[in-house]
Amino acid sequence: MSINSDASCFQQEVRDLNTFTTLTQPLYVIHTYILLETVIYMIHFEEIVNKKLRDIIVYFTFKTKYLTLIRLIKLIYIAEIYSIEKFGRRLTEVDFLNYHYGPWSSEIDSTGEILSGDDILIEFDRTPQGYDASFFKPNVDKTTINLSEEDISIIDNVIKEWGLKKTGNIIRFVKSTPLYKNSGFGELINFDEYIEECRSVLVESDNKILSGVHEAIEEYKKGLGKTFETKDKLLKHLQSL
Repeated sequence: MSINSDASCFQQEVRDLNTFTTLTQPLYVIHTYILLETVIYMIHFEEIVNKKLRDIIVYFTFKTKYLTLIRLIKLIYIAEIYSIEKFGRRLTEVDFLNYHYGPWSSEIDSTGEILSGDDILIEFDRTPQGYDASFFKPNVDKTTINLSEEDISIIDNVIKEWGLKKTGNIIRFVKSTPLYKNSGFGELINFDEYIEECRSVLVESDNKILSGVHEAIEEYKKGLGKTFETKDKLLKHLQSL
């Protein structure tokens, strides 16, 4: 069942509960039910909303003008590529599909709809070119996010380079990326091979890591080597040197 369907079912349950309490229960019981509804909704919200994706969407919304849903999805996709190339890891774990106008993510779409009315607001309007679009706008003066400095630096770089470019230019760029080209229409875009490739480049170009590798080899020859359970743990160790 999709997130939208889950949320809709839950909202219907809340409406049914409101009707029941209003018609049959005394006031103090109604207040108890309302409090219970609030707690259940908060728990349900935590389950269906990716907190990091929420922060990323909110950050883009507060920092970018003329942000439509199409632009938002493409900008987050570009941020994924920048993050992989700079840090050897993805920015999110969101799935992207190969569609006509470039990478598409139903999770970003549905998460935006859930968030609308809170710190951000989605308004339907026409673009200067006359197309109908969903525009993401701040709904409050200030908000709170919990993103790392690395993540913020990636997003800021994307906004600086792509935030004011025409949507057509953004679409042409994302469709030109090897990740998009290597996937068929409607297929999931696979980031794994590109992550491995970029990690290898990062290791080979980092003098500290190379020095650490040579030291590890010498220690291993002397019987002092350290073993690691996984490749990721080894990479993290080398990057900490």
